[in-house]
Parts: sequence; structure tokens; C-alpha cells
Amino acid sequence: MDRAEIAALYDLTDRVAIVTGGSRGIGRAVSEGLAAQGARVVVASRKADACEGVAAAIRDAGGEALAVPAHLGEPEDAERLVAATVEAFGGVDIVVNNAANALAEPLGGITLAGFDKSFAVNVRGPVLLVQACLAHLEVSGHSAVVNVVSAGAFLPSPGRSLYAAGKSALLSFTRSMAAELAGRGIRVNALAPGPVDTDMARNTGEAGVAAMARATFMGRLASPDEMVGAVLYMVSDASSFMTGQCLIVDGGLFIAR
Repeated sequence: MDRAEIAALYDLTDRVAIVTGGSRGIGRAVSEGLAAQGARVVVASRKADACEGVAAAIRDAGGEALAVPAHLGEPEDAERLVAATVEAFGGVDIVVNNAANALAEPLGGITLAGFDKSFAVNVRGPVLLVQACLAHLEVSGHSAVVNVVSAGAFLPSPGRSLYAAGKSALLSFTRSMAAELAGRGIRVNALAPGPVDTDMARNTGEAGVAAMARATFMGRLASPDEMVGAVLYMVSDASSFMTGQCLIVDGGLFIAR
């Protein structure tokens, strides 16, 4: 392959991508990265103004983007998000399930409300969104789903077991989706980030951030931009023979344990 052919593997021109949790952190970086490669991006998160801010930045940079406020913990929002996407851009080619709920309740203090809230966003929402997109993904010719899980899905997570268990469940769904949907031309993979410099990480406080950094071989948190390359690979033709896999991008966190 020559240079042009290799570059074409990552070309997403005119493909339509939905990115949940797209208004900040990893989701924003991925939204902007997909747009830079030519995708028409639908930025979804709970806050309308935050979504529109990212969509406007993409448009200002010469890309195409639509802001659709949606709360993936609400089942009807998945259908509404897909309908708005199809109305604006005519279909769906790429789904990046990035929205997450980082609710932390320790064992002995896990509440029914907390359990439901955590799993509604971290598990049910991504599954229902993929289901809502199926008819469009089937006719895409380039369909790809990326479920953003966490390196915590592979590790003990004291105090954060709800989050880790939800991400483990989403990883299991990723593999089952890949098996069920391969015959329909839909690839499904997962990204497992380690500690990334996002609001979620910063909310643990300085000591928490420092501990996360020390736990990696590389001794630091990742920038959200460092997750973009992995997602571009998984949603593009560069990974055309890859499905049911999980890319762990964690600075060595997992093997350091």
C-alpha cells in the first residue's frame, strides 16, 4: 500500500457519527477528531449549551456537526437522538458510546436508586442506543460501534464497584454484539482507557489524581486527545477485520497490577 492508500483507510468523509458524552473530556476530543477526518458528527450529552459549544467549534473548524441534548439514562432519548441524527444527516454509520455515570457508593452503602442510576447510563443506555441505530447501521457499508469501557473493568475497584461492574457488563455486551451483528455487517469493539485528565478524574481530588498517575508505568494521566487515535482506528476501514475486541489504552495500568 502506498501513502495515499494508507491515509484513505482513516478517511471518514460523509460518514455520520453519534458521540454520547460528547461535550467534554474524551467525548469532545473524539467528536473533534472524527470531524477532522471528515465525519458528520452528532454531539450528544445532557446539557444543550455544552453540546452546541462543541458542535459550533467543529463547524468553525470547517466540519459538520449537530448538537442533540440527550440523557442516555432515559430510554426514550436513544430513539429521539437517532431520529434527530437521521433527519439531519440521513443515516448512522458510527456510534461511540462514551457517556458514563461515575457514581461511587461503597459496598454496604449501595442504594437501589444508585444501582439503577449507574446501570441505566453505563449499560442500558449504550445497548438501547445501538438497538435504535441497527436499521441504519445495517445499510451503512462502513458501520462501526465503539463502546467506551474502562481499564477498571479488569481490576478491583473498591468504592467504585458500581462503575466497574457496569463497564464490565458493557464489555460483555460488546462481545455479544460483535457475535450477533457481524453477519449484518456491523463491527463492535471497545476502548478501555486508563486514567485520563478529565473532570471525572479531577473530581477525585489531588491525592486521587496523583495515585492514578503513580499506578501507571508512564507515571501520568493521559490527555483526552490520546484516546482519539484508538477510536479513529476502530471506526475506520483501518480495522475492517476487527470486531469483538477491546483496546486497552492505559499507560500500563492494567499490567502494572
